[in-house]
Amino acid sequence: MLDSEVVPSSLVEIARILRVANEVEASNPRVAYLCRFYAFGEACKLDPTSSGRGVRQFKTALLQRLEQENETTLARRQKSDDAREMQTFYQHYYNTSIQTLLAKLIVLNLKRHIKLTLFLFEVLKSANVEMADEVKLIVDYVFVESLTF
Repeated sequence: MLDSEVVPSSLVEIARILRVANEVEASNPRVAYLCRFYAFGEACKLDPTSSGRGVRQFKTALLQRLEQENETTLARRQKSDDAREMQTFYQHYYNTSIQTLLAKLIVLNLKRHIKLTLFLFEVLKSANVEMADEVKLIVDYVFVESLTF
């Protein structure tokens, strides 16, 4: 078992790739395999001679894991090739995770701004400041919209 947190110091940059592999493994083992494969390639670029402390052992362990996982994850691959598998997973992840979070963030920000606007309106009223009709219409609209949340 490769721990994404325990990588040789000369390969610290690939820890994030291995973390992603561990994160997505339950939902798509082939994508996790592809992430680890990418991490192995990056490890070879970062330390091509495996001269760093623990690098040779780390690369060997990673390569052994890749060899073990290749056939089993290949059999479970849902698309015709790895590029399509990765693209489909990426698109699904983006649609289900990122866009959902962005929508929630927008709603939360909108609610925050509506509350702020309503508070400012209360302060404005308490100051007995005469308001233009446009301001009153905007505040009424914001209040009605806030009721729908």
